[in-house]
Amino acid sequence: MKPLTEYLGAALTTKQVAAYLGFDEKTVRLYYKDLGGIRIGRHYRFFEMEVLNAIQTWNKIHRTDKETRKEKRKGFQDQKRGSGLGSRDEKNARGGLERKDEHSLLV
Repeated sequence: MKPLTEYLGAALTTKQVAAYLGFDEKTVRLYYKDLGGIRIGRHYRFFEMEVLNAIQTWNKIHRTDKETRKEKRKGFQDQKRGSGLGSRDEKNARGGLERKDEHSLLV
């Protein structure tokens, strides 16, 4: 049977993961499940391969989501303007506030 370190990599502490990712230790403890860590009592343990897998999975999910949103916006920008939001009546351009310009200040 192969040692566990061959499958999961070296065991890391919260402090080591925080230094590696550039996060605060409290943030690592808060998101330990998302980073592939486990909690044993008051202690948290992470394994190299699980942390890397969690980061790669997170990147794939968010990168795909970003591309999907970009595609949705492309179709939206090509639509013609209707009489709904964003249309503007030139006659009533000041939002319904018609004032009498007695001193030629509103030119």
